[in-house]
Parts: sequence; C-alpha cells; structure tokens
Amino acid sequence: MIKVVIVDDEPKLRQGLQTLIAWENLGFTIAATAGNGRDALKIIEDEEPELLIADIRMPVMDGLQLIQHLRSADHQMQCIILSGYADFEYAKQAIKYGVAGYLVKPVNIAEMTATLKLVRGQIEKERLRRDWNRTQVNNPELCLQKLLNPEKNEDPATLRSMIRQTGLLWSHYEIVVISPRVSEADRSESLSQLSAGLKQGMEERNMGIVTESSPYIILLLNAPLHGRQRRDQLYDEIRCIAGDTRFIAATGGTVTEPEHIYNAYVNARQAVKQAFFSFNDRLLEPGLILLSSPEYPCLSGEADEKVLDNLIFRLYYSLDAGNKSMVMLLLKEAAALFYRQEQEEKSVRQSFFFLTNAIIHRLAASSRIEPKEMESVSRFLNGIYQYDYLLDLLEETHHFLLEFMEDSGPKGKEQEIKQMIDFIQRHYAEDLRLSTLAGLLNYSTPYLGQLFRSKTGEYFNTYLDKVRIQKAKELLAQGMKVYEVAELIGYASVNYFFSKFKKYEGRSPSEYKNP
Repeated sequence: MIKVVIVDDEPKLRQGLQTLIAWENLGFTIAATAGNGRDALKIIEDEEPELLIADIRMPVMDGLQLIQHLRSADHQMQCIILSGYADFEYAKQAIKYGVAGYLVKPVNIAEMTATLKLVRGQIEKERLRRDWNRTQVNNPELCLQKLLNPEKNEDPATLRSMIRQTGLLWSHYEIVVISPRVSEADRSESLSQLSAGLKQGMEERNMGIVTESSPYIILLLNAPLHGRQRRDQLYDEIRCIAGDTRFIAATGGTVTEPEHIYNAYVNARQAVKQAFFSFNDRLLEPGLILLSSPEYPCLSGEADEKVLDNLIFRLYYSLDAGNKSMVMLLLKEAAALFYRQEQEEKSVRQSFFFLTNAIIHRLAASSRIEPKEMESVSRFLNGIYQYDYLLDLLEETHHFLLEFMEDSGPKGKEQEIKQMIDFIQRHYAEDLRLSTLAGLLNYSTPYLGQLFRSKTGEYFNTYLDKVRIQKAKELLAQGMKVYEVAELIGYASVNYFFSKFKKYEGRSPSEYKNP
C-alpha cells in the first residue's frame, strides 16, 4: 500500500476525503492527517509517506510553502494540491514545484479517483527505478558478477564509481573459486547450500563477499591469504561448511586493483581444472601442480609407446622380484609420462587402468590367481575412475600392487635377474660391476650382460646409471649439495656425475635443484 498524508485546515474535508474515497481499492492507505503545513512536517518525518494531499490556503504554513519546504529538504514524494479558488497563479506555482495534480474544491470523487490512479502509476514506476538503482549500484554481489564478466566497452570511470558505491574499493583482493564435485542433477542444490553456508560464515565476519557463477562458487576476500597456514585455515573452513560434499577450491592469487580481479578469477578456474594433477586436500594455487615437484622425473624424449612398454616391464619385474622400493618410483614415472602427453584427467585414469591391468595380467598368468582374487582386482580397476586427485590414485594403486605382490611372490626362471635388480637397488652407491654379479650368480660376464639386457631392455651400466640418477634426484630434492650427492650415489668424480645427470635428465644437477 502507498501511504498518504492529508493536510487541510477544514476537519470536515479531511474526514470526507477519508470516507468518500475507496483508498484501499486504489492501493492507498491513509497514514495520518494534519490541520496545517507545520504540523504536517513532523508527521511526514515520522510516517515517510509517498503521497501528500494538501490544501493551498491554510494558517501557519500553507500548502505551497509546505511543498517548497519538502522539495528544499529533497523529499521526493508525489503531491496533489487542493484549492477553493480556481486561480491560475496558484496552478502555475504548483506546477513549478512538480505537483502530480491540482484539484479545485469541492472535490469531485471521480476526478480525485482518476488522479489517484495516475499518481499510483508514477509512484510504482519510481519504486521500480529506485529498486533497480539500489540493486545495480549498491549490491556488492552484482558488482562482483560484473567484474567477473567484464564488458569490452565498459567505461572505467563508471565501473570504478560502482565499485566505490558498493564498498568494494579495498587495498587487496584474493579470489577463491570452489567447485563442488557432484553430479549435474545435484549441482544446483549443492551450489545453493554451500553458498548460503559460506555467506553466513564469511560475510558476517566481513571477510569479503560470496556469489554463485555455475558451476562455481566464488569468494572475494578483502585480505590476502599470505602463507600456507592461512590458506589451510580457509580450506578447513570451507570443508567444515561443505560437510559431506566433496569439492575442489583454488585461489587466483592476490591483486591490488579491482580491474585485475578477472585475471585472478581466470587463474583460479585454471587451477581448479588442473586439480587432478595437483596436491590433494588443500587450497590449490595457480601453476603449482604435483608433477612439477622434484620427486617426479623429467622424462627423456623417447617414443611414448616404447617408454610405456618399458614401464610395464620394469613394474612387473619389480613386483615379481619383491622390489617394493621401485614400485612408487615407477608409478610416478608413469604419471609424468601421461602428463607429458597432455592427457586430461579422464585420459590419465584410462591410462592407469591400462597400465595396472597389463601388470596384473602378467602377474596373474604366472601366479594362477584364484577367482575370488580376480573379483577384487576387477573392483579396484573400476574404482580407478573415482579418484579426484592423481596423488590418491597413485597411493591406492601402490598399496594395491604391494598387496598383490605379497600374494604372488617371486618365482620362475628369471629369479637371477630379479636378484640382480634387487642387488642394484641395495648396492648402487658401491663400486658395482657386472663381473661382480656374474661371480655371485656363477655366470660369465658376457652371458649375464646379454641375459640382463634381454630381460630388462637395458645394458647393465645404463640401468645402474638410471637408478643412481633417480636416487640423486631424491637427494637433491632434500637440499643436499651436488658434490655430496655424487659421492653418496657412487660417482667418485663430480664432473662425471654432471655429465651422467645431464645425459639422462637433459639438465645439470644444479639446474634440476634450482629450476
């Protein structure tokens, strides 16, 4: 209802207007009445009406003076003037003050009703305009939506004014993108629930604002997330609010200008898309992926198909020989291979399915797996497609293969080669020679070299070098000096270690340690 105040010095007229007009049917309600302009001012301040109906001729303060006072005070209500005199001068003054109607006493009900309908239309338009302005200019969430979807021809001054009016002109901005890991059918509900929880948790503490932009929820924080501890705290808060809903969250980094929020948003979305290759159970960051860490090998330029066949072969013999220490290293090498092929997460899962299936089939053929064990294998292989993070997939695959290895155990004609591989893993740092192993296994050195190459695909010295280089990478990642690593892995000469490392890794140990 539109609130109305009637001001007239004649009590009968005030009473008559209240009873003769069907106010409620027209969408109005009488808030109060007054006998002069001065009394009306106090009522208007208290009631805040949208329509004033005032007589011109009144004691103390007449109707035109009242309207003039209201306009000077920037009151925007609609006004209808009543006059007992059909005087054009009054009409001209009333028009100057922007009145919505000028009616001559005695008031005609039909004429008053028609005027009220016109005024109602004007008031409703003004309400819509105010609501639109309030929504567009004073709503921080809509302003953020505009910053996340910039228009090419957006006027920078207008945009900056909107940012200032919505209270988003901060010294720092950090944008966080959250992606619930749910089905499309459940996405809308999950976004709404998580967004509502975050609004309550974040906005009430004035940490920033929250908005939805399917398939994401976006947090715009007003302070940078400096340090791992602060990022972990935010991630834990999101996880607490999310409950059982799985999600991925990433920051786009800190910016100091609101116009740069969009770039941070793009970076955060990219980090979310790369989440499978990143660290699990933490707030992700642009460009920081798991496979860029030192423990993942820098692969040579060999043909990928050849590298994969070699990986399957080495994993199979490591498992069959009981060489537990090599399994995770080889799985990480496989992950690096698939990433080098620019595979997306779905393709990586498929590649791990193929890799693991090929190894299990080789082991099963020699171990005669029971049917009930093959059912367990089938469940594991199908579960490969459910992992959100590569690290989880690697750890579960590693755990499963080790259990499988316990069941299969080493056996067969290749026992000697398996012993050699195990011996190399344990004694790589010593002055290890093929002739020494040949003596231990009671073979001639040339024959054992041929046998080793036929079973592993590598010359003995090449295989030993690769094991040493892999160990060197682990030690360098721990912060050890290059000369210390060279000595620990069995190279007497630092220069010789440099040449070997560069041969297999394509860069020097120093470059690997400090990329």
